[in-house]
Amino acid sequence: MFVRILTPTTEYTQPLCLALGFFDCVHIGHQALLAEVKRQADVCGAQPCAVTFASNPYAVLQTGGQLLFTYEERLRLFREQGMPCLLAWPFTSQSMRLSPEMFLSQLTNRFSVRGFVCGHDYRFGAQAAGTPEFLQEFAEKIGSMCSILPPIMQNGERISSTKVREHIACGQIEEAESLLGHAYFMQGNVCRGRGVGKLYEFPTANLQVSSDKLLPLRGVYATVTEVDGVRYASVTNVGGKPTFNEMSETVETMLIDFSGDLYEKNITVTFVRWLRDIRKFASPTELKQQIYTDAQWRTQWKS
Repeated sequence: MFVRILTPTTEYTQPLCLALGFFDCVHIGHQALLAEVKRQADVCGAQPCAVTFASNPYAVLQTGGQLLFTYEERLRLFREQGMPCLLAWPFTSQSMRLSPEMFLSQLTNRFSVRGFVCGHDYRFGAQAAGTPEFLQEFAEKIGSMCSILPPIMQNGERISSTKVREHIACGQIEEAESLLGHAYFMQGNVCRGRGVGKLYEFPTANLQVSSDKLLPLRGVYATVTEVDGVRYASVTNVGGKPTFNEMSETVETMLIDFSGDLYEKNITVTFVRWLRDIRKFASPTELKQQIYTDAQWRTQWKS
């Protein structure tokens, strides 16, 4: 499904219903917002549209935070959720100083907005002074609809990006997936590696990962790698390679049952579960034997 990308300078006359938020991982709570904005758009005869940031706000805020999913990865998630339209709002040192009213005024002056949807904890504008209640009052003034969704709970706990982030950082892939409602993945181009993949008889892809991307706990994972639209069982090493005395942080994926050249292809690596810690083996041969053992997880995978 094609997602139309709008920016603050796009000429667009069709009425919109806006889902407001960062949507940093499009988890189950975010999905509820997207479902509601589609419902609201049907009611008021408008196009449902999610508002997100095209850049990394943590970089502007200088907090050092990393993204659960990059902008390009979030485009994929919005597409999978059936969102036809996305407003990529710039997060800059200037835009972060806009008052809540100025932010909303810029949206409504630029586009025909018939409705808003946000979560109960949505904050916006300078100093995060804008609240859902402020948004509701603003919407009433301009004659637009406004829906504020309550927290989405799972096992008595509120679903949040913070909890997803904690699970990813601990290598708890399956727990993170239960909150996301979809798999944790990363996508990027394959770059030149050490050239030792031939030792293992598995094609090896060294993934160019954005420095903005939050990586899971260092270790070896059962993964599924998509190449040219085809999915292959794989084993992925996140972190260093102590057997070769290489401690630089990389993401290296070994594809099982794949043959062909991977260099410079854009691939997607989906994490299934944590397999083991990274450790230094006595020799490359011993490491090779371990990788064959790791690869046995494919017998449990159904493509």
